[in-house]
Amino acid sequence: MTILVIARSVDPHRQAEALRAALGLTLRGATVEVVVGELLTPLAKRAADTLRSFGYAVHDVDPSEALARADAVEVWT
Repeated sequence: MTILVIARSVDPHRQAEALRAALGLTLRGATVEVVVGELLTPLAKRAADTLRSFGYAVHDVDPSEALARADAVEVWT
């Protein structure tokens, strides 16, 4: 299952929480793809770097292409 996590919150703590949630989804066996704007905190950057190191896509693009690949979507605002 591929889950798209869209983290568009301007609240730095909420953004970091969304990225940590994406990490948690990988522990349950899901494939994740994350669309996020500028990383607002060191914690968010660390979570994004960890996801990338595991081979998951973390990028700042229009999510429409990623939506086509997703089985499920989480949106964090």
